[in-house]
Formats: sequence, structure tokens, C-alpha cells
Amino acid sequence: MTFVSSVVRNTVARNGARRAMSDTPGPRMHKAKDAWAQIKNTRPVDPHPHNVFHPPYNPVAAGVGVVTVIFLGYGFMHNGMRHQQYKQGYWKK
Repeated sequence: MTFVSSVVRNTVARNGARRAMSDTPGPRMHKAKDAWAQIKNTRPVDPHPHNVFHPPYNPVAAGVGVVTVIFLGYGFMHNGMRHQQYKQGYWKK
């Protein structure tokens, strides 16, 4: 028996051994979505969304942050590559 025919035979046997869908109960329904209008009326009014960052932004601080992240990322990658080159013997000290 070839590999393909054994896989087909096993798949057919597995699928044939399953119970019919009509024997199993249906999915459970979430009832909270039906009561959402009632729940929403009991919640306090939120005057504004709670964002992580609130404008206006300080352009100097934002610029320093962006430049720092770029240079640190480049530095980590460069030093990691440099370390591997020395460790594996491609570069000599």
C-alpha cells in the first residue's frame, strides 16, 4: 500500500467515525450582547478617552526620543555583528 492511499484510508476512517452534527448540541450563545443596551445605561459617562499619550507633544523631547531609539538600535545591531565577527574568527583584534 502506498503512502498516499494509507493517508486517504486513515482520513476516511477518521471522518467516518465522527458523530453527526445533529447529535451534538449547538454552540452556546452569549447573552451579554443581548443585554448590552441595559448595561450601557448603567455605566458612568466618560468625559474623554484615556489615551496613553495626550497631545500637545514637546517636539524637542519627541525628537530626542526618536533619535535615541534609532541610534541605540543601530548600535546594538552593529556591536552584535562586530562581536560575532570577532568570535567566529573572521576579524582579528
